[in-house]
Amino acid sequence: MTTGETDGAGGAAEQLSLVPAPAPEPVADPRPTAVVRPVAQVVVDSGLAHLDRPFDYAVPAELDLQTVPGCRVKVRFAGRLVDGFVVERVDRSEHAGRLAPIAKVVSSEVVLTPEVLDLARAVADRYAGVLGDVLRLAIPPRHARAEKAPRPVPGADDHVAVASLDGWQTYVHGLGFVTSLQAGERPRAWWTAVPGDDPARLVAEAVLATLASGRGSVVCVPDVRDVARWDAVFGLSLIHI
Repeated sequence: MTTGETDGAGGAAEQLSLVPAPAPEPVADPRPTAVVRPVAQVVVDSGLAHLDRPFDYAVPAELDLQTVPGCRVKVRFAGRLVDGFVVERVDRSEHAGRLAPIAKVVSSEVVLTPEVLDLARAVADRYAGVLGDVLRLAIPPRHARAEKAPRPVPGADDHVAVASLDGWQTYVHGLGFVTSLQAGERPRAWWTAVPGDDPARLVAEAVLATLASGRGSVVCVPDVRDVARWDAVFGLSLIHI
């Protein structure tokens, strides 16, 4: 055999060694599964474009009440424990083999709403991305302390007093904009503050009108240095009764 030639059997063995071994079947889990909708469809943070789809997992009976659509979970994927989000609970799976169980419910807090999921899916498809990557950026990291903090229960007499919407009267259609927010509508506007007007105060008035409709608001400021100043303005502008 001359240099450069390979033995047929040896070459085949070397080539076979390069082929990854098939993933082993999930080990039977001794825990019983949930009786109602025992299958959870999970978006797994795999980072792989060809695996960019939900996967079915069995819901252990002990995690039944905690496993809600939109919650964070830990699942076994390709031999590793990875993060995921439950998108739906269903009665059965189309997968013919045994389903691996959900390993852990990180939190029952619903952080992935259908609206966020649809938007993230559209962004991933539009820019040839992976859904898991988009969700990692779209959903803030978990803060256990915030989840455990008691939440106020709104009473029948609770309301938000709209102190003033005078600032928007300076702008064409400005008063109509905040009035529609107060009425529960969802207007879209592009706005530039005129010199002398404090943008923080006007945005606080718009937030105040939104709160009066029973909704919440998220305000993004240009820089972290603006947070303290805008927070002070909001504290003076928003009056809760």
